[in-house]
Amino acid sequence: METSVISSEDSVADLEYTLGSSRRIHLRDAEKELRDLWETASREAERKGQEGVLRLREFNLVVYAHGDAIAERVSLVIARMAQRHPARAIILLDVGVDGRGEGATDAWVSAACYLTPQGERHVCWEQVTIPAWGKAANLLDTTAMPVLVPHLPTVLWWPGQPNFSGDVFRRLGDVSNLLVVDSAGFTNAVAGLCALADVVRSESRNYNVNDLNWGRLTAWREMLADLFDDPQRLSLLENVTSVYIVYGAEDTYERVDRTRGPAAARAALLVGWLGSRLGWEPGEDGWSVEGDHAQVALRDPARDDAEVRIDLESKVLPDSVPGGLVSLEITFDQAGRKAGTPSETGSVSIRRMGESCMCESRVERPGLEVATRTVDVTPVPEDRLLAEELDQLGPDRVFEETLRLAATLLRLPGGDLLVSSATLDS
Repeated sequence: METSVISSEDSVADLEYTLGSSRRIHLRDAEKELRDLWETASREAERKGQEGVLRLREFNLVVYAHGDAIAERVSLVIARMAQRHPARAIILLDVGVDGRGEGATDAWVSAACYLTPQGERHVCWEQVTIPAWGKAANLLDTTAMPVLVPHLPTVLWWPGQPNFSGDVFRRLGDVSNLLVVDSAGFTNAVAGLCALADVVRSESRNYNVNDLNWGRLTAWREMLADLFDDPQRLSLLENVTSVYIVYGAEDTYERVDRTRGPAAARAALLVGWLGSRLGWEPGEDGWSVEGDHAQVALRDPARDDAEVRIDLESKVLPDSVPGGLVSLEITFDQAGRKAGTPSETGSVSIRRMGESCMCESRVERPGLEVATRTVDVTPVPEDRLLAEELDQLGPDRVFEETLRLAATLLRLPGGDLLVSSATLDS
């Protein structure tokens, strides 16, 4: 499945490009051509009376792009991200099968510069695009090896749904320090998250793993955590009875047939995060799926395996409304600790306000309703999500624990229906 980003008004037009060049070359000449490009850029800067270019490379960024549409989108993301994380970007372009037979002998090298905000110097980055078609795409990993910058960490970014069991993925993983995927682009959110969890569980893995969809949950996780900063509310988490999540279509990806799938991966990750943080475990029963609702039960060992009901609802939203998560409600029933003390019921919730991108968090108890915070959850541009993942190349243990529980839940009987029962048109 090819995907294309549905972006905001952000574009590379907001960068002040001062220099730029692109050349088609033989792959074996890639390193030499890049050196020539930088020499040309330096001479051009001097001719204009500007300071010399600053060639920065924090790491190698290897991107596996299936199709031209993804490759074009990735190039735009790299250009914007270079302001924060300049790198040597290597785009491995799987063209697919066409009339050219098989091959991967040519490449495009490009370099571009922009002025720092102070306007004092040029900051430049570089990109090598290597197309392959036919069976030659199965060897794209070998074409990347000669153009990796030695002694720099390597990040593998795989938009769409990777072939986690494929040789190309395995060999690229062997030379990578970090794998970045985006479950919003998975062809099947359930199968994709389960396969990603298997990668995380692999003892032979020598790289860290992260998901851009995890970054899209940051604002929601922070809002929920803020609700329990008040010590008087913290104990409520020990008495959760149900979690109800409503989600729409993905707000980031659209399919080739111009439809958008449900944001089931994001909803599953949110449940996995809650459950892994609060020590919940899967129950014995599988999913009950009826229409747009899917229900499953977790158990809380800290409360003698008390049941926590999980209810996920997919919802068709108007075209004018961004997709993703719509609302989260957690209900609790806190039995009195002393004999004769009545139990306390209530809920905490985070809801989008109408058709906007503003979310409001609330606390409700009998006779009390308090709005605590309002937050803008406008979809985050892909370059910013990626840049935030690259701020730290180390492991994200919270994400890994979240993913493990989410995948365990999705593997329960009926979990595969979470996607197939709710395909949403844009």
